Amino acid sequence: VVVSVHRDWAPPFAQRFWQLVKLGWYRDNALYRVDYRNQSKRFVMQWGINGDPVVQKAWDDHKVSNATAPAGKSNTRGRVALGMGAVMCNKSAGADDPCAPLRPNCTAEDYCGKGFGQDIFISFDDNSRLDAHGFRPFGEVEGLGMQTLDATGNLLGNTYGEVADLCGDPRADSAYCVQKAGCVPGNGQDCLAGVNSTTFTAEGNPYIERGFGLMYQMRIKDFGLCASGTPGDTCCSPEE
Repeated sequence: VVVSVHRDWAPPFAQRFWQLVKLGWYRDNALYRVDYRNQSKRFVMQWGINGDPVVQKAWDDHKVSNATAPAGKSNTRGRVALGMGAVMCNKSAGADDPCAPLRPNCTAEDYCGKGFGQDIFISFDDNSRLDAHGFRPFGEVEGLGMQTLDATGNLLGNTYGEVADLCGDPRADSAYCVQKAGCVPGNGQDCLAGVNSTTFTAEGNPYIERGFGLMYQMRIKDFGLCASGTPGDTCCSPEE
């Protein structure tokens, strides 16, 4: 799979991605969120939590903003964008609203973006509704790469699906939440098959290797750069 990076689409995001690839951030990264049920129901594939919790923690507060270049391409199929760190907002402003300190820059009623970190997602479908929240693609999958990712998405999406953290949120699309085979909810038993991203962040790759065999086997081994120099139009090839 080859990803072409276009610096002019979203310069801060392209710069951040280039920096992280050069640092080896995405080496041994698990595809921990795969929202894919079939060709009529598919959303995103996401990765970017570092397998080493110490490294992850060191970068958690280093967010990047795209405020200097808010306009850009839309989140259509095959486009690549950075994930966002966000605060979930209350429906009404006030002292109890966790987004109050971030207003007036934050106008969203559901969440307020704090900045973009290291997570990457690829859109399986037309996700242009994300544009209004500030998600700006900086690249796109080339050629037949999306066919490969569709096959990966179909396997992982129907085995693990959405991250468990979001499956408990009423605003999430429960259609992507997968239950463990033969599991009966109740008595404190967790029947969600998806990754708990909070636990993954805290424990790193051993958590994935221990409980999500296919995700660990199909993790991104590294990104190979097929251009050098300053970030411009270039390409990166994730090696699974």
